[in-house]
Amino acid sequence: MNLNPMLNQTKRKLSQPLVRKKRSDSKVDIRIPITPKDREFVLYAARSRRESITSYVTGIVKAHLDQRSEFPQQVYGPSDFIVHVKAPPKMYESVVHYSIKWDCSIREATHRIFTDALFREQGGVYVEGV
Repeated sequence: MNLNPMLNQTKRKLSQPLVRKKRSDSKVDIRIPITPKDREFVLYAARSRRESITSYVTGIVKAHLDQRSEFPQQVYGPSDFIVHVKAPPKMYESVVHYSIKWDCSIREATHRIFTDALFREQGGVYVEGV
């Protein structure tokens, strides 16, 4: 018998490993590529609003999804610069809906929505028939 009670105890066996539950309102991280010019604008806009890049990008994508239902085709390609969109479940469902509608990946659909939102945020206007 030891004087230290910690040494007297026997090891307990765990019957099953603990499995953590997933939150029902957890956000989904979507990574999208952007051009260096767009990255510069996003950095400037986010810092001028004292937000993180992720919260700024998530905000404009969410606002654009709420306002619009038509998004023009955008050029999608690999880039060295990546931004993250933290999509809540409702927003993620909308992005999945558009990805199925456009027959593309979720990342590509998010890129299409983000690029259109960024174009309009910079003051761009689409002219048809030219």
